[in-house]
Amino acid sequence: MNQTPIQNGTPFSEERTAEIIHEFKRDGFVLISDVFEKDETEVLREKTNALFDDPKTVENGYLRENHFIVWQPNELERTFCDLLVREPIFSLMEAIFGKGFQHCGNQVLRNDHAHAIDHWHVDDSLFYPLPDDVPRHDPRINMPIMWLTVQIALSDIDSIECGPSQYVPGSHYSGRNPPKTDTPTFEGHGPVSVLCKAGDIYLHNPQCWHRGTPNRSGRYRYLLQQQYGPTWAFLRYNAYIQHRIPDHLFEGADRRLLELHDDLHSRSEARYTGTVRK
Repeated sequence: MNQTPIQNGTPFSEERTAEIIHEFKRDGFVLISDVFEKDETEVLREKTNALFDDPKTVENGYLRENHFIVWQPNELERTFCDLLVREPIFSLMEAIFGKGFQHCGNQVLRNDHAHAIDHWHVDDSLFYPLPDDVPRHDPRINMPIMWLTVQIALSDIDSIECGPSQYVPGSHYSGRNPPKTDTPTFEGHGPVSVLCKAGDIYLHNPQCWHRGTPNRSGRYRYLLQQQYGPTWAFLRYNAYIQHRIPDHLFEGADRRLLELHDDLHSRSEARYTGTVRK
């Protein structure tokens, strides 16, 4: 039982899960409607506003120079922890990565007209580059997924003025970074805007060409991001940022939430160095 307004949720059927994963692996993204209830998204917007308005969020390094992204909000507020195991997200991640998958990132965005990551890019770096004489990866294979992001709309992003995410379908098969143009295409497919309502989610392959469009709606755009990956993903993530969730946020936690962070959340570098930090 969650200790916050975040509900437990319900897993999708095996058939629906398979449909979602097929579309995600084919296109590099997939929209899933009506996952969260209205009261959940309202609470999450309130919690987000409180973090942005708290001077300690800046002082402690959670709100950095861009001032529209709070990093690791699950270190600050239990509500963001309970989100990590909300169904049907948990079972979808288990279907993609297998049992023992790990949480490996968490951010919440609140942006106005002045802030957007609006250039076309892939996240991190290009994982599977190809030489110039190989046009693309074989469409008969499923591209490996090192990690992915679950994007959770906390406000309506249902028109181009609201600053929706855009993707070029199938471009994770290109083996290339996106060309420097406003409208990249891959095999005849141009940008697709993910128009969504508060409570919808969409899965995001970091190797699919994507961007966030400018928000010209005159109101904030709220988007929560949760990263997941196979068992090693948390170790890689924490080895660099030294992620810490205070013990009090784990009090009475769902077993799955504890397993999602592993017992290495305070000593992740042990797997790399053979030592444990004192």
